[in-house]
Amino acid sequence: MRPFIFALFCCAAPAWGAAVSLQTHPAGIWSIAATPKENRWLIIHNLAQAKQSGIYHIEVIARGKGDPVWKIKHVANHLAISETALQRSILAPLNKGAVYPESFESGYHRWQQQNNGAGGEICQTDVVRCLK
Repeated sequence: MRPFIFALFCCAAPAWGAAVSLQTHPAGIWSIAATPKENRWLIIHNLAQAKQSGIYHIEVIARGKGDPVWKIKHVANHLAISETALQRSILAPLNKGAVYPESFESGYHRWQQQNNGAGGEICQTDVVRCLK
């Protein structure tokens, strides 16, 4: 079985200030609100295109607190989200945490096919609410 993890992450977020924004953090990996049992983060897959469109295509990943770094859970393979909603969701930039994109790509493909090929819903609130 081929391992699906491309790069592992540690949950420590670097210190950041107002100078770091969605577009100035090229890794496109951000921590979001954790649950009592899991740390969660998101990966932006279309950072360059989103600058023009305002729609970010992300996946949401989690790992149980205390679990080994390879034990990753895909919370959402794909989520389309507005820039405003994404800004409400992110807590801190991360430099590591990417995984192989196959899960994202299959979710993105399904989203693209919705509404006769026009694409599916776009989250307008925040990541946590849109996951429910």
